[in-house]
Amino acid sequence: MLFRVIDELNQMRPPDDQLAKDLEAPLSGDAGRLDSAGLINLIALTEQKTAEDLGRPIMLTDEQTLSRINQVFGSLGSLADYIYRLMNESKNE
Repeated sequence: MLFRVIDELNQMRPPDDQLAKDLEAPLSGDAGRLDSAGLINLIALTEQKTAEDLGRPIMLTDEQTLSRINQVFGSLGSLADYIYRLMNESKNE
């Protein structure tokens, strides 16, 4: 699902500034490839695709997530881990 998000983001980016579909590739922070607009697009597309593909909405703009923005959005892998935790927490509620 996250690779599809990257595919959509790359459609909006110049060919020489494409995001890698690599779990270790930096997204945000000092080494990240996303500016603030790119991060907003990533968040919106990820929330949308999660609801469509997994059948449950998640919120990536809450205080808990945004207070750890560089950890959550540091790489595609860290974002995938965070979504996995969110989905498991909401199952247990």
